[in-house]
Amino acid sequence: MNNFINQSNKLLSFALIVLLLQGCGPQTRQSSLSSASNQQNLEYLLKQAQKADPDRKSALLVQASGLLVLERRFEKSQELLIRVNQQLLTPDQMDDFHLYYGETLLGLEANEASLNQLKTIVSPTAKPIHWQLRYAQSLSDSYLANGNYFEAAKLRIELDDLIDDAEVLRANNEKIWQALSEIETDFLQQLITDFNSQRMNGWLEIVYINKRWGYHPQKLLSEIDTWKKRYPLHPSQVNQPATLQKAVAAEEYKPQRIAVLLPLSGKNASIGMMIQDGIIAAHYQSDSANVAPKLSFYDTARSLSALTPYQQAIDDGADFVLGPLTKESLETVLNQESLPVPMLALNRMEEQRYNHPQVFQFGLPVEDEAIQSAHRAFEKGYRKAIAFLPDNTVGKRAEETFREYFEQMGGELVEVQKYKDAKSLKTEVQHLLGVDSSMRRKKSLQQLLGRNLEFEMRRRQDADFIFMIASPAMGRMIKPFINFYYAHDLPVIATSMVYSGKKKPQTDIDLNGIEFPDIPLLLSELPDFEQTRTVLKETQPQALDARGRFFALGFDSYRILNQLAILKAFPEYRWNGLAGELAVDELGLVHRFLTWAQFNRGIPNVTKEREIKQLETQANIEQDKLEPQSSNIN
Repeated sequence: MNNFINQSNKLLSFALIVLLLQGCGPQTRQSSLSSASNQQNLEYLLKQAQKADPDRKSALLVQASGLLVLERRFEKSQELLIRVNQQLLTPDQMDDFHLYYGETLLGLEANEASLNQLKTIVSPTAKPIHWQLRYAQSLSDSYLANGNYFEAAKLRIELDDLIDDAEVLRANNEKIWQALSEIETDFLQQLITDFNSQRMNGWLEIVYINKRWGYHPQKLLSEIDTWKKRYPLHPSQVNQPATLQKAVAAEEYKPQRIAVLLPLSGKNASIGMMIQDGIIAAHYQSDSANVAPKLSFYDTARSLSALTPYQQAIDDGADFVLGPLTKESLETVLNQESLPVPMLALNRMEEQRYNHPQVFQFGLPVEDEAIQSAHRAFEKGYRKAIAFLPDNTVGKRAEETFREYFEQMGGELVEVQKYKDAKSLKTEVQHLLGVDSSMRRKKSLQQLLGRNLEFEMRRRQDADFIFMIASPAMGRMIKPFINFYYAHDLPVIATSMVYSGKKKPQTDIDLNGIEFPDIPLLLSELPDFEQTRTVLKETQPQALDARGRFFALGFDSYRILNQLAILKAFPEYRWNGLAGELAVDELGLVHRFLTWAQFNRGIPNVTKEREIKQLETQANIEQDKLEPQSSNIN
């Protein structure tokens, strides 16, 4: 019997070694030297374990598991560790066992079990410094995974004096920042006490400042400056976390001469001139309009290539460019190898394949509204969608974006029906709602039975709502068809295209029930926007219909341009403008967060308006500032 057991153990050891050696290559790219060294050590340990006596074998398997953890081979590490006879390990070896098992379980996302293993370690201070570092880092990561963020950060902060490698220090500081950033803002403030070390309080304060003032960049930068004076030698200043680096490095643009590239003649002249009106209005709204940058306008429609007015603007001394507007013009400029001055384009490319760190893109893309429609539907509990979209590039872009984000959240786009013109709307709505199938079944039964049948038409039941893109005129035809075909109770979420921008209760009554997002200038019920609409009604009434979206684009583009680098450093921040709450992502794309409304008796009533989180709004227009106060426009 003993011979059988011994023979079985030998076979098991051999099989285990073969299994490990088949899959010991690293899963992450390490240096070839380090990987080869680990591989050689692992092979050596496993060969030694194969021929070692039971006492020695368990210790060798523990050492091998530690190497497997470094290779992130957690399942293989666990296979070794469960075969270790813990009773044969010394106390020192048991600490190794608990460390490697804790790391293994953490890698397998068994977070609570991982923490239990790591907290079982008896004498970490008796180990070499590199072991203590590994132990403290793993224990911190386990605390973090288990939601004990303060303990996770505390361990990392205490490691600072033990680390002498700059890259390791930087990574350690990132972990501290990550852990403390998970703590609620108010609780962070409560943790700042005299019982802590100055180093600990410095960390708590800087993360608190970032969370407290993250929606107000200027105040944040001011608070950071004050903090730096209180903690001049703090580790987070020496090896700054990435978030703090971006915050400290962010600076306002302060242009002296702004070149605006717009089509002011030709087929896009009406759009270009409306954007121009918005830019000029914003220029005169500035508190320092008398010393404001000089504005120079260049008509891109007068040149065969957008590069001609762009280069002329640079030659004229422009240190900031607004525009161009069309995607063709924008692509022409972005294809240049380098761009000498910052630029805020007034459109957005679908593909971001350009490497110009000082280029920002701000437009009115349907993608923003498709994403927000997906989020709006999901927050209302809708999980299955059908879509009714125009058969054109806008419909295609909206479908792709909506599908991606809605399904990413866990929803399902069940069917997409495209339409081309008003003539075919009836048939296409029938197909969308599945009533054409119901009608075909009726016809087949009547033919089979040879007589007319009483019939109750039924629509499909597998959808929670309809996502729709349509002009006001098309929407007024589509929604009655939807109601007629027994889908009056099926919610419809549309884009801003469905709203003309003006309240027309008699004609828009056919749009009742449709919910849509649009710019606050046209919808918001907040006092600043109502005051702005009152002013514009007297001075620029054309800005209060659908054209107002382009007026808002121009107005906001001028008001936001000096803040762009700061907003890019703080992507969670929302800047309140006429075109929506604006945020800038790491690619320099400006995203709009819109106001939601629903037609009721032909009038859009606000259903959702985001809370303003900053200390002041930039959306207010004052009438006495619409008169020219400076002559620095040409």
